[in-house]
Amino acid sequence: MKASTLSSDGFVGEIVDVDCGRATPAEIDRIRTLLFEHRVLVVRDQRLDPGEYLRFMESLGTPVPHVLQNLTVEGFPAILKISDHVGPDGTPYGVLDGGSYWHSDMSYLPTLGIATALYAVQAAPRSGGTTFLDLVRGWHLISIDRDVLGLLGCATPDDALYVEVDHRFGNRHALTDATAATQRLSAVQHDALPPTRHHLVERHPVTSRPGLFATSGSAMEVVGCGPGESTRALDRLEEALLHGLDAYTHRYRSGDLVIWDNMSTLHRGVGVSPTPDVHQSRLLYRINVNYAEGEA
Repeated sequence: MKASTLSSDGFVGEIVDVDCGRATPAEIDRIRTLLFEHRVLVVRDQRLDPGEYLRFMESLGTPVPHVLQNLTVEGFPAILKISDHVGPDGTPYGVLDGGSYWHSDMSYLPTLGIATALYAVQAAPRSGGTTFLDLVRGWHLISIDRDVLGLLGCATPDDALYVEVDHRFGNRHALTDATAATQRLSAVQHDALPPTRHHLVERHPVTSRPGLFATSGSAMEVVGCGPGESTRALDRLEEALLHGLDAYTHRYRSGDLVIWDNMSTLHRGVGVSPTPDVHQSRLLYRINVNYAEGEA
């Protein structure tokens, strides 16, 4: 197994010459270490069936099934299909818009320590990619931004460690902008996901490293701020991150397995349009796992 970096600042790592379907315990430990070291990890040239993929991800943590169970792989409720392929009547084969707005996966849940994996069963040049931001560096950036700290009601960076944010499934910008991208839930799915609360800055459950957590997407309101003040503070925070951090966009090749740590990153899907041509479409298999269970 050979490891290198794909981004100039080192927050995206790359692994070649490993078969995740037959990875040894030592290789799995190394992959886990590299994930927390880099935050985003690209494992090349995999050939995994759904069972092999699931078993590998179970070696990193406990699967967390997605709420959109109608778009999972048959027989594998932990594997969500993401695809731009649609049938003749327009019925999507998988999730069409995999989140084309900035967010951290499953931050609307009370659980911390969730990683996401996307396995490219089939990739196509037209099918976009995923863009990432590093929220560990983001916290360093915000901790010296007095304007943002002031909007959050913080006199010092230490004050920000106590700021709490209410989260709900979806995209905060869709509350005020009808054109903003978001994923829709049925009434039953919505009721199954009550609001939850997280700190703006969380310590990583494995490394104990502080970082901003899920500042976009599900982050709806700063606790203790009025709605207007809260929106201004969160929007200004997001603006500072987008202008102050270097983003990395991954363009998928068939066989790529991309794993990222939602504790330490924001991401967004590059928008795609539906296609009836299966040969020009992409198919990604998504699995989320909780890697923090059992951590002290």
